[in-house]
Amino acid sequence: MATSSGDRPTPDEARETLRRLHQDAEAVRYPPIPAWFFAAQAAAVAGLHLVRLLPGSGGGRYAQLISVLAIALAAGGLGQRYWLNRDGVAWASARPRDMLPFLALLLGSFAACWAITETTGARWVWILGAAFSAAVVLVTGARYRQQYGDGR
Repeated sequence: MATSSGDRPTPDEARETLRRLHQDAEAVRYPPIPAWFFAAQAAAVAGLHLVRLLPGSGGGRYAQLISVLAIALAAGGLGQRYWLNRDGVAWASARPRDMLPFLALLLGSFAACWAITETTGARWVWILGAAFSAAVVLVTGARYRQQYGDGR
């Protein structure tokens, strides 16, 4: 970075410029998000678990599929509108290392519930999985809002 006089910036000026660039990148990558967003996403994740409690035979499979698609589309639409493609930003993205623990917990919950249900027939574990996954989203949301702002 050169100044208008052709001089190089001082190390302090360079550090400050890099710090501001990092802050700007973080503001785009991780925007402030309101609490209701995380509550809605927690309800959606819980709903994806609870759909498994719908009757599974005959038209029940169709009802499960339609329910999963409706919940996933609603959650995806909220995520797209309030995080990925909000006003003034086109397709922000999170760092994979930031998302992997979160996704591992959610997918682990689905996998554990599925395995327990298939081996024992205990369908009630989907209720526990729903509560666990919703709690993961809410705790993640609280930590996110503490670090990046609440988006009000």
